[in-house]
Amino acid sequence: MAVLNWDHTMINVQDVDQAARFFGNYGILFSRGGRHEKWGTENALGYFGLNYIELISVYDEARAKNFSRADASAVYDAVQDYEQKQQRINTIAIRTSDIEATHKRLKKAGVNAGDIEVGKRLDEQGQLITWSIFFINDTIDGLPYPFFIQWQGCDESREQKLTEQGLIVQHTAGDLQVRQAIFKVADPEKAAGIWGQLLETRPERTDTGYRIPLHDRQLIFEQGPENHMVQLNFDGAGDQLKQQTVVLDHIKFSFK
Repeated sequence: MAVLNWDHTMINVQDVDQAARFFGNYGILFSRGGRHEKWGTENALGYFGLNYIELISVYDEARAKNFSRADASAVYDAVQDYEQKQQRINTIAIRTSDIEATHKRLKKAGVNAGDIEVGKRLDEQGQLITWSIFFINDTIDGLPYPFFIQWQGCDESREQKLTEQGLIVQHTAGDLQVRQAIFKVADPEKAAGIWGQLLETRPERTDTGYRIPLHDRQLIFEQGPENHMVQLNFDGAGDQLKQQTVVLDHIKFSFK
């Protein structure tokens, strides 16, 4: 059975450098990741251990128009938000220890999963970073699905390498850890049920909706009109950010 974990959160922005500077002013550190030549997109990454946030935007509008949502749903959605000048949280990537087994299980369950592909980008040092990935082409009443990814090497070796590269760092704002994703959806029971099947985890009923535990993190589904992920909740903030909420357009980071 494949081990699943919350790998990263994709956030759609107009300009990755401007967004990185905005969050950097609050002590939340991002560095340039690189470019996805295939899609015409680029990113900046902020690491919180192996879990990270990807700020994604378009650098080549012609290339960004050359693929459909069926090719790479989350990236397509990022391009659409870029064109509509909208900044918001996109979806999350789920890290799997066996992408072939995960893909086979979801296809057998009738999930509209695309083919497994090799993703790649050049980092700022010109090194080629590769991974295996597949997207799910549907939505749940407009709510994007997660996508699934498998990196080369084990988690321990990746974490050590990212630390040596200076990508996993202590944030000025504190020992930050992303603990919860908040989804506002029309039907929390339905959305949580489908995500629970994807993640092989039974949703738990709460006073305000449903919760899916994912190791030491949680996905929270509550009633709301957005049909989207709207907020990330962090632990470990220092005095500067404790009990504060940082907002960039429709992007909300809440700190404990």
